Amino acid sequence: MRQPDLSAARPRPSKIPPILSTTTGRISIVVLLVLLGYWAVWYNNHRTIGWGQTFNPIYWYRRYKGEDLYIPSQALLLHGNRALHEVSLTFDDGPHRESLPSILSTLQAFHVHGTFFDVGENMAASPDLVKLTLADGNEIGDHSSTHLRLPKLSALERHHEINDADITFCRITGKHMHLFRPPGMEYNNRVLKSLMNHGYITVSYTDASRDYAPGITTSFVVDRTLDRVENGSIILLHDYPDTARALPAIIEGLQKRGYKIVTISHMIRDLPPEQRKQAEAFLALNHE
Repeated sequence: MRQPDLSAARPRPSKIPPILSTTTGRISIVVLLVLLGYWAVWYNNHRTIGWGQTFNPIYWYRRYKGEDLYIPSQALLLHGNRALHEVSLTFDDGPHRESLPSILSTLQAFHVHGTFFDVGENMAASPDLVKLTLADGNEIGDHSSTHLRLPKLSALERHHEINDADITFCRITGKHMHLFRPPGMEYNNRVLKSLMNHGYITVSYTDASRDYAPGITTSFVVDRTLDRVENGSIILLHDYPDTARALPAIIEGLQKRGYKIVTISHMIRDLPPEQRKQAEAFLALNHE
């Protein structure tokens, strides 16, 4: 006798996840997504590390071990001492006659100093601004000769971008630079090795003001900078007119919060003992 086919009577399993099969479950998912969205907006406004670092377990392991400030194998400064209430103001892309005098006047008025990462061709065009920067007690680091992205260059082109700016600086001042910030903060292992061979500590940043973005306002630059600041922050600014206008409010905000503003060289001297020794030993070896 033929058996009846009961397969059609069996209920097919639902493809809808159980949590979405009820009104309570669906509401819970919506609430969770809203909260996650609010967290992402808040974190983006206040974060002091990049998204890549945020989701990088190696970064968090280094941070747990206290090795996220200075990496000696790459001569790479990522952050100042987290235990000290101090920050560093850094200014890229200058010197520019339209903005640098105002920036220097503001620094002088607040009795603080900054670190300027200058471009070689700009230094050659305005040697008086280079001398003025140093005369005010600030320091100057290398930001390449013509602001090209270093990872895209051949070894010889990279050598000229790194070295020619220092030649220009030396002709103006009789001194050499020992700090370097790659244009666009773009680098790879080959770039870092080249910079080490030239005796440079590569300086990153933790707090980008985005003062270079088109259409930004002074209040945006000030708020973004102050929202992201923390102990040991390396603040990225630029030698631009918009920055010059925002700088007084930035410094006033930092000082109201009790931050001491120091140069990058000072920040290196204030690293925890082991990392300070490693950085100072590298500089001593390459800048006797």
